[in-house]
Amino acid sequence: MGNECPICDKHRGIGALVGPVIYADDLVLVTHRPLTEGTPVPGYLFVETRRHAPTLSTLTDAEAQAVGWAARRAAHALHVELAPEFVFSAITGLSVAHFHQHVFARPHGTPASVPWTNADAWPDAPHLDACALGELCDRLAIHFVTEH
Repeated sequence: MGNECPICDKHRGIGALVGPVIYADDLVLVTHRPLTEGTPVPGYLFVETRRHAPTLSTLTDAEAQAVGWAARRAAHALHVELAPEFVFSAITGLSVAHFHQHVFARPHGTPASVPWTNADAWPDAPHLDACALGELCDRLAIHFVTEH
Protein backbone atom coordinates (compact mmCIF):
# COMPACT_ATOMS: atom_id res chain seq x y z
CA MET A 1 0.00 0.00 0.00
CA GLY A 2 1.32 3.43 -0.93
CA ASN A 3 1.54 6.62 1.09
CA GLU A 4 0.44 10.17 0.36
CA CYS A 5 3.25 10.87 -2.13
CA PRO A 6 3.12 9.28 -5.59
CA ILE A 7 6.84 10.02 -6.17
CA CYS A 8 7.87 8.32 -2.93
CA ASP A 9 5.68 5.40 -4.06
CA LYS A 10 7.36 5.49 -7.48
CA HIS A 11 10.78 5.17 -5.84
CA ARG A 12 9.51 1.99 -4.15
CA GLY A 13 8.24 0.64 -7.51
CA ILE A 14 4.58 1.29 -6.73
CA GLY A 15 1.99 3.17 -8.79
CA ALA A 16 1.30 4.59 -12.21
CA LEU A 17 4.35 6.89 -12.25
CA VAL A 18 6.90 4.06 -12.26
CA GLY A 19 9.09 4.39 -15.33
CA PRO A 20 12.49 3.14 -16.42
CA VAL A 21 15.35 4.29 -14.17
CA ILE A 22 18.17 5.86 -16.16
CA TYR A 23 20.36 6.94 -13.24
CA ALA A 24 20.21 6.63 -9.47
CA ASP A 25 22.48 7.51 -6.57
CA ASP A 26 21.96 8.25 -2.88
CA LEU A 27 20.42 11.67 -3.56
CA VAL A 28 18.62 11.63 -6.92
CA LEU A 29 16.96 9.44 -9.50
CA VAL A 30 16.50 10.11 -13.21
CA THR A 31 13.65 8.27 -14.88
CA HIS A 32 11.84 8.34 -18.20
CA ARG A 33 8.13 8.97 -18.20
CA PRO A 34 6.33 5.62 -18.34
CA LEU A 35 4.41 4.59 -21.43
CA THR A 36 1.22 4.67 -19.38
CA GLU A 37 1.51 8.45 -18.87
CA GLY A 38 0.33 10.54 -21.81
CA THR A 39 1.47 9.87 -25.36
CA PRO A 40 4.77 7.98 -25.34
CA VAL A 41 6.97 10.61 -27.01
CA PRO A 42 10.67 9.81 -26.47
CA GLY A 43 12.80 11.93 -24.19
CA TYR A 44 10.62 13.03 -21.27
CA LEU A 45 12.76 12.64 -18.14
CA PHE A 46 12.31 13.41 -14.46
CA VAL A 47 15.08 14.30 -12.01
CA GLU A 48 13.77 13.60 -8.51
CA THR A 49 15.25 13.74 -5.05
CA ARG A 50 15.21 10.49 -3.10
CA ARG A 51 14.32 12.36 0.06
CA HIS A 52 10.79 13.70 0.24
CA ALA A 53 11.51 17.41 -0.07
CA PRO A 54 8.61 19.44 -1.44
CA THR A 55 10.39 22.30 -3.24
CA LEU A 56 13.70 23.54 -4.57
CA SER A 57 14.10 25.75 -1.52
CA THR A 58 13.84 22.75 0.81
CA LEU A 59 16.70 20.83 -0.80
CA THR A 60 20.01 20.53 0.98
CA ASP A 61 23.04 21.96 -0.78
CA ALA A 62 24.17 18.42 -1.63
CA GLU A 63 20.76 17.56 -3.09
CA ALA A 64 20.68 20.77 -5.12
CA GLN A 65 24.15 20.02 -6.49
CA ALA A 66 23.12 16.46 -7.37
CA VAL A 67 19.94 17.72 -9.07
CA GLY A 68 21.91 20.26 -11.13
CA TRP A 69 24.45 17.65 -12.19
CA ALA A 70 21.75 15.13 -13.11
CA ALA A 71 19.63 17.68 -15.00
CA ARG A 72 22.62 18.77 -17.08
CA ARG A 73 23.55 15.16 -17.81
CA ALA A 74 19.93 14.42 -18.75
CA ALA A 75 19.80 17.39 -21.13
CA HIS A 76 23.12 16.43 -22.70
CA ALA A 77 22.04 12.80 -23.09
CA LEU A 78 18.78 13.83 -24.80
CA HIS A 79 20.66 16.21 -27.09
CA VAL A 80 23.14 13.53 -28.17
CA GLU A 81 20.78 10.56 -28.42
CA LEU A 82 17.67 12.22 -29.91
CA ALA A 83 19.09 15.35 -31.62
CA PRO A 84 15.90 17.27 -30.79
CA GLU A 85 15.07 20.80 -31.82
CA PHE A 86 15.20 21.85 -28.14
CA VAL A 87 15.71 20.33 -24.71
CA PHE A 88 13.60 22.08 -22.10
CA SER A 89 13.59 21.93 -18.32
CA ALA A 90 10.99 23.04 -15.81
CA ILE A 91 10.31 22.87 -12.11
CA THR A 92 6.69 23.59 -11.27
CA GLY A 93 5.73 21.67 -8.13
CA LEU A 94 2.02 22.24 -8.59
CA SER A 95 0.79 18.67 -8.84
CA VAL A 96 3.01 16.73 -6.41
CA ALA A 97 4.79 18.12 -3.34
CA HIS A 98 8.00 16.12 -3.91
CA PHE A 99 10.83 17.86 -5.75
CA HIS A 100 10.97 16.81 -9.39
CA GLN A 101 12.49 18.57 -12.37
CA HIS A 102 11.21 17.87 -15.86
CA VAL A 103 13.86 17.61 -18.61
CA PHE A 104 12.31 16.92 -21.99
CA ALA A 105 13.00 16.95 -25.70
CA ARG A 106 11.00 18.79 -28.36
CA PRO A 107 11.27 16.77 -31.57
CA HIS A 108 12.41 18.43 -34.80
CA GLY A 109 9.49 19.53 -36.92
CA THR A 110 7.14 20.18 -34.02
CA PRO A 111 4.83 22.94 -35.28
CA ALA A 112 5.11 26.33 -33.58
CA SER A 113 1.43 26.05 -32.67
CA VAL A 114 2.23 23.15 -30.30
CA PRO A 115 2.97 24.56 -26.82
CA TRP A 116 6.58 24.16 -25.68
CA THR A 117 5.35 22.20 -22.67
CA ASN A 118 3.33 19.69 -24.67
CA ALA A 119 4.95 17.94 -27.63
CA ASP A 120 2.43 15.17 -26.90
CA ALA A 121 -0.22 17.42 -28.48
CA TRP A 122 1.45 16.97 -31.88
CA PRO A 123 -0.15 13.93 -33.54
CA ASP A 124 2.89 13.38 -35.77
CA ALA A 125 5.40 13.32 -32.91
CA PRO A 126 7.63 10.24 -32.73
CA HIS A 127 6.33 7.54 -30.40
CA LEU A 128 7.87 4.68 -28.45
CA ASP A 129 6.92 1.13 -27.67
CA ALA A 130 8.31 -0.75 -24.66
CA CYS A 131 11.26 -2.19 -26.58
CA ALA A 132 12.29 1.18 -28.05
CA LEU A 133 11.90 2.84 -24.65
CA GLY A 134 14.22 0.29 -23.05
CA GLU A 135 16.82 0.79 -25.78
CA LEU A 136 16.61 4.59 -25.47
CA CYS A 137 17.00 4.46 -21.69
CA ASP A 138 20.06 2.21 -22.04
CA ARG A 139 21.64 4.74 -24.40
CA LEU A 140 20.74 7.67 -22.14
CA ALA A 141 22.20 5.90 -19.08
CA ILE A 142 25.65 5.80 -20.67
CA HIS A 143 25.82 9.60 -20.45
CA PHE A 144 25.64 9.45 -16.65
CA VAL A 145 28.81 7.37 -16.32
CA THR A 146 31.03 8.89 -19.01
CA GLU A 147 32.85 12.21 -18.87
CA HIS A 148 31.76 15.07 -21.12
